[in-house]
Amino acid sequence: MEKHVIISVTSLQRDEDGKDEKISLETPGLYGEEGDMKYVTYKETKLAGMEGTTTTLRMYEDRVDLIREGAFTQNQFYRVGEKSRSAFRTPMGDLEVLVTTRELVNSIEKGEGEMRLSYDVELKGLFTHLNQIIVNVREDPEFHGS
Repeated sequence: MEKHVIISVTSLQRDEDGKDEKISLETPGLYGEEGDMKYVTYKETKLAGMEGTTTTLRMYEDRVDLIREGAFTQNQFYRVGEKSRSAFRTPMGDLEVLVTTRELVNSIEKGEGEMRLSYDVELKGLFTHLNQIIVNVREDPEFHGS
């Protein structure tokens, strides 16, 4: 099963000084299910600074896998209480990313709902930030009527 959806992504980053930076984007994408895995996939925009990249979030009962392909590539998994490491390949070079997942709440069913993910991210020992990503998914009325 796969269907067209509208995906709203809100990213909040809090640095070590407590300063917040918030980025929101809304984009068309796809929602699908394969066995016990649900996924959303969308093309990144200039706003996120990753134009030319497709992001897929594979959502399982107890974890989320992030897959980026294109101009930027990355494979990262998120499971509460666990650390995971990945290579974030960019046109400017590679970065090592270490995340520790704090919270994962997912109510997305049949292409509707919300997934919230909170985690600490460390880039190559340079800094650690708290990140929260909220993904809202709803059917695309252009494909499914209003």
